[in-house]
Amino acid sequence: METVLVVGASGNIGISTILAARNTGRNVMAVVRNAAAQDKIVRHVGSRDGITFVQADVTQADGLKRVLEQVKTGRLPDFQHVYAAVGTLNCEKVSTMDIETFHQVMRLSCEANIYAYNATFQYLIEQGKPNSTWTIITGGLGDLGIGGAVSIAQGALFAFAGVGAYECMRTNVRFNEVYLALQVAVDDVAVKNKLVKASRFAQVYERILDRKDLKSARVYVENERDIDHLRFEKKLPDSPLVKMALDGDLHL
Repeated sequence: METVLVVGASGNIGISTILAARNTGRNVMAVVRNAAAQDKIVRHVGSRDGITFVQADVTQADGLKRVLEQVKTGRLPDFQHVYAAVGTLNCEKVSTMDIETFHQVMRLSCEANIYAYNATFQYLIEQGKPNSTWTIITGGLGDLGIGGAVSIAQGALFAFAGVGAYECMRTNVRFNEVYLALQVAVDDVAVKNKLVKASRFAQVYERILDRKDLKSARVYVENERDIDHLRFEKKLPDSPLVKMALDGDLHL
């Protein structure tokens, strides 16, 4: 049985991802900060069935690398899919924000996701399992400018997703970006505040896992219709420079 490694597992998107993985008959390895985060996940998904919990500080560059060491030695299960959903919300104006707070937002909303990629992407390639996936969630705040440092972090992740889309070409890994411009919350909170339920948003990841042709794409979720029918486009432009780089003919 396949396993999905979920980074940022106790957040709204992380919980949605766990639901999607279980709905498609996959196990989950959920990376959490502490026991409280673990309990939160169990409370919202209903049980521990099929979930392996591992504690790690994903805001540190070596946090997930230590997890991977345990996978390689057999102490933790192998995985074929990764979903990165680490983030925070702080919409304070950058012009008045304390710089240390700015750095903290960037670590949580941007760098932690890139650390996850650096720790796991090459491993998926080395494993050589067909239809492996690496998925990153990005937010519409990156285009609106109203999110302060979070908007800046999302803008950086847009560019990072382009890098992932390029680096997965000619590999067994399908890298995709999910661009989310809706508010998603765990189901009880969503019902109370008229937001999109995590259990409903889970359908997007279920379809990404199922679509073996979906690779190097940006999947748009800007309204609820986008949950029912995947709407996507190629992440990278049709540039001869991309092919030249793939062929080793571009020297930068």
